Amino acid sequence: MNEGTVLLLAGVLLLLAIVTTKFSVRLNVPTPTLILFVFVGILAGTDVSGLIDFADFEQARLFGTIALVIILFDGGLNTKWRDFKTVLPAALSLATVGVLVTTGLIAGVAHYLLDFSWPIALLIGALIGSTDAAAVFSLLNGRPIDQKVKHTLEAESGTNDPMAVFLTILFTEFALDPAAFSALHGILLLFYEMGLGLVIGLFVGWLLTSLMNRIQLQSSALYPTLLISGALLSYGVATSLHASGFLAVYVTGIWLSNHDLIYRDILVRFSGSLSHLAEVGMFIMLGLLVFPRQLFDPQTLFVSGIIVLTLILVARPLAVYLSLLPFRYNFREQSVITAAGLRGAVPIILATYPLSSGLPDAYPLFNIVFFAVMTSALLQGTALPWVVKLMKLDAKPTIDIEPLIQFMTVANPNAEIVEVSVPSYCRIDGKTLQEIEMPQDLLVVAVIRQNAIITPRGQTRLIGGDQLLILTPKQSEERIRKLIASLGI
Repeated sequence: MNEGTVLLLAGVLLLLAIVTTKFSVRLNVPTPTLILFVFVGILAGTDVSGLIDFADFEQARLFGTIALVIILFDGGLNTKWRDFKTVLPAALSLATVGVLVTTGLIAGVAHYLLDFSWPIALLIGALIGSTDAAAVFSLLNGRPIDQKVKHTLEAESGTNDPMAVFLTILFTEFALDPAAFSALHGILLLFYEMGLGLVIGLFVGWLLTSLMNRIQLQSSALYPTLLISGALLSYGVATSLHASGFLAVYVTGIWLSNHDLIYRDILVRFSGSLSHLAEVGMFIMLGLLVFPRQLFDPQTLFVSGIIVLTLILVARPLAVYLSLLPFRYNFREQSVITAAGLRGAVPIILATYPLSSGLPDAYPLFNIVFFAVMTSALLQGTALPWVVKLMKLDAKPTIDIEPLIQFMTVANPNAEIVEVSVPSYCRIDGKTLQEIEMPQDLLVVAVIRQNAIITPRGQTRLIGGDQLLILTPKQSEERIRKLIASLGI
């Protein structure tokens, strides 16, 4: 296949994936978009249309790892420490205790009920023991969910990948050579990988922030490239030192998110776009690895079905309950966290580790994990909005504040124009700008109403649905939200 055909197919697949996402939004389908992307990959694969013949698990693991680095980095880049720190202990408990409980329960069922050996049973449990950042971020994006629950889920999915990677590698080695396995060595290795990964993530975050704010590049277009180079550097340094690269890159993103950064809004938008592209490409590629005739083998379906039912009905609820027992999470909050425990790309990519390590009969494990992940994502992703509504944890949509123009010196942005979409529930009909008593350092520079631009005056009356362009000091979003919210019911 020549390069022209490859690029043509890549363009068609990306276009098809994005178009199907648009239709799913219009039809209000709550299932994560990852399933649509995977389905596109399956259709293009060998067993269906035969357009692309791809079965290189080593390349898939490499590309999947790069995509996950970009997705996790973007997740960290959109995480505010003030929200993250309040749920961090609970999230870390879910990312450690929760993963271990899930792994143990799945392994027990696989061994005693499905007759797998202990090494393989533990490996199956490790592969699907953690939630997936890409799936969870995609599912929660834009959904009106209680902020405490939402931040907990995002922090859990961002921090449990290191545990999943560690357990997968550990139990793969156990399956290859049970006699050389040492539980004590594994525990010590876990603390080493997590601790050093955290330190490297913080250091690279500090270094990248300082460099970006002080260096004067010839073109602003180079700053996004510098940003992504920092993410790759964080992961690369950590893995070179046998530390957790996924944790390091997530922490680097969090550091950048909570410190002054030149061209912040441009960089965040670039990272978000690159993250979406990585997500689409990764899930399409994972779909290409699947051969439906093998996937729908009766034995595979039976084993996968038992594991999925165990995961959804037993392992996830019990893991959430035990993990959150020391913390103040009520039954309603635990129910939503349980329902949102989606599996996604991470387990599928981790399932390529046993394949590339030469573990005998590893391919059936890949099919089992793939089917279990897709079924879990479909069922839990579809059920989550209903569970949220049933538990009455559907929050009001937050006031949409979109940065448009940022005024800055080279090192320190100091002012920006933001676009504020006034919610329809705000009672501002008949109120004038003068009556709102706008703070002295906030200035409404334009009002957009039904595609018409209104030059604001003191006597300009606002109505629900107006879009306001406000000149404001940097990072004043919270003050603006409170100002608009004060006009609400």
